[in-house]
Amino acid sequence: MIETDKIIFAELASMLVAGDSLNAEQEELLSSLLEKYPAGKAYLQHIVEKGAIETPVDLRNIDSDNEWERFQTAVSKEVKPSAVFQSYWKMYTSVAAALVAVLLLGLWWYTSSEQLSYIVEDKVYGQKNDVLPNDEQAIFEVDGKLFQRLGRKELGQRPSTPDAGNRRHKIITPTRSSYSIVLLDGTKVWLSPESEVEYSAAFSSAERRIRLKGEAFFEVAKDTVRPFIVEVDGLQVRALGTAFSVNNYDNKEPQVLLTEGRLQLTAEHGEAVIEAGYQADVIEGKLHAGVSSHLEDALGIKDGFFNFNNKDIETILEEVKRWYGVDLDVERKLEQKRYSGSIERNVTLGRVCAVLKDLTGYQYLIDGNKLIVR
Repeated sequence: MIETDKIIFAELASMLVAGDSLNAEQEELLSSLLEKYPAGKAYLQHIVEKGAIETPVDLRNIDSDNEWERFQTAVSKEVKPSAVFQSYWKMYTSVAAALVAVLLLGLWWYTSSEQLSYIVEDKVYGQKNDVLPNDEQAIFEVDGKLFQRLGRKELGQRPSTPDAGNRRHKIITPTRSSYSIVLLDGTKVWLSPESEVEYSAAFSSAERRIRLKGEAFFEVAKDTVRPFIVEVDGLQVRALGTAFSVNNYDNKEPQVLLTEGRLQLTAEHGEAVIEAGYQADVIEGKLHAGVSSHLEDALGIKDGFFNFNNKDIETILEEVKRWYGVDLDVERKLEQKRYSGSIERNVTLGRVCAVLKDLTGYQYLIDGNKLIVR
């Protein structure tokens, strides 16, 4: 990764989050950087939406190490500035916060890109290049602000902050990233790519409540006093001790797959209790439950497999797209035929394409960060 690219990207990102418009030249430059380094797309979108940077910063004129030390020293002091310095203090902390957010953004994206280099040479499958599988990392936010990037060494641990109290914690997995965490009650959560889970740092004495976007698999720690409640768009899932998955990708209506125990489901137009081996779908606010033929699909993120049972190729490709972080270019009409099979998640995209070619008869071409279907 070229150092100049890092600086330019960070400056453009800070301008966007601050609400400034980019001129034509800047827009073209940002587009070329995102095309060159596709790993930054999802997180740039996230941080722009959150508005985490208040003031654009010229990184060329800043000693980042010195400013970081100054910022840490300033915010660690518990004495509020006097009225004379209120204006200066507000300006200083705003700029420092902007610098910190930009540097964290740069560290998250560029360090990941440099170390992973997930677009690699293909020596096996006859592709222009190959793409390495998903990485285990996530973003950890506290009260809506970026706190740290979680890597492999933290996998399975419980992210924590000093003086947690009633702070809101959020774990976010960008494209081509997955993560597993253990909540304070002992519940295990496996997050699929492009997902997020939000919860209180300390659960209440009455319940354990979290919010989910995307897809996750839960192994809920047993607690007869405090039910475990998952909120997704249009659905509340209530459990005491069980294992299940919830899928709510792309604002689609939620689907729940139960592998162990019992669940009480509440939707806009009804309630239901389902047993292990069942699934429930929410359609126009109504619950539809029945015996599931997709239970292995629910276990895939935990066990390390793409499990697809009676799925169309469009659904399969969407999962592959999220896992490998590639853009899809479908140049043919996809048949509605259903397929069943299983592929390990730790293989390269080239291997997945070879399996899908044998399964569907379609041609799958990898070109940089793009997967072309012919």
